[in-house]
Amino acid sequence: MCYFIEMYLFGVENDVKKIKKTAFFILKLAIAGAVIYVLAARNPREIADCFRSFDLVWLVPALFFYLLHMQICALRWYRLTHVLNVQLGKFEAVSLTMQGYFFSLVIPGGAIGGDVVKMGVLAKRTPPGARMEGAFTILMDRIVGMIALFVLALILLCFTAPLLLNVRIPGVEIPAEWKFLPVAAIAGICVAGLGASCVIFMHKTVEKIPFCKKFLGVMDDKTHGLVNRLISAADTYKQQWREVLKLCVLSVFGVHLMTVVPFACILCGLGVSFSPLCLVAAVTIGNIIGLIPIFPSGVGGRDVATILILIAGGISAADAKTGQLLYTAIVLFANLLGGLFFLLDPGRKNMKELLAESENE
Repeated sequence: MCYFIEMYLFGVENDVKKIKKTAFFILKLAIAGAVIYVLAARNPREIADCFRSFDLVWLVPALFFYLLHMQICALRWYRLTHVLNVQLGKFEAVSLTMQGYFFSLVIPGGAIGGDVVKMGVLAKRTPPGARMEGAFTILMDRIVGMIALFVLALILLCFTAPLLLNVRIPGVEIPAEWKFLPVAAIAGICVAGLGASCVIFMHKTVEKIPFCKKFLGVMDDKTHGLVNRLISAADTYKQQWREVLKLCVLSVFGVHLMTVVPFACILCGLGVSFSPLCLVAAVTIGNIIGLIPIFPSGVGGRDVATILILIAGGISAADAKTGQLLYTAIVLFANLLGGLFFLLDPGRKNMKELLAESENE
């Protein structure tokens, strides 16, 4: 954690790392592009027919609700900053959140790259004595979002396990006795994610382990008390557990379920009947698969997972693929809109330095 904060706040010049990061970013783009091409190439005529029949009016509510979920993310972060008394205005929270989405898409660091920019900008606008707390709010925002996502997914697995067992991967035959493995893997990812997200609040238990306590002490000395400040910030959130719980609930309904609404609008525009539970499961599990770092902004992995579940739920392959392609287009467009906030940000002159630091990590 300390290494992460120091790296992203101060940056270290390293051309080799920069080249590796850029190469990996290009590889991720290639993977995403290849996945989209394969999806479209299997039945191009049917997909083309679906695009022609799509009612473009439905793009308006789809984009509106997707942008709304991004604003709720900004509100969540704004509330988290105030728990630690980090001074951040509502519009600043919206602006930096949108810029984070934009830079997550266009710089090699991916999702973390967007957080790097937010950390750097927030550090520039925060008094020196409170910069660590500002960076920690961004980490906490990620943790709250992941807790909400994994809890929602575990609840959905209880009701959609039969649907998920019917998922078929074209060209891959899975023996009947092994069909439970993908469902078990998703459940395992959620449980592991929840454990990793909550461990930061369990530092007292970790400190009981002699090696860990000694290690934390050494790291605290090397970072001039940064570890203790991180622990103190975590304790503050733990004491404000009601606020954190409210934000987790807000994330379930206002963030993760809100991303389902744009997809529902798209399917309505295609004139497709669908099961709400199937759609919620497809989008939620797709979002989890999209967290895998080999996919830029989730594109590729999210598309495949969502389409396969929708097909298992009775939606035709052409409709599922067309819906997902339109959904991905909305995601990319919304992320690119974050660039407008960068252009209109009075503090953008400092951004070149911040981006140079993040690229050298």
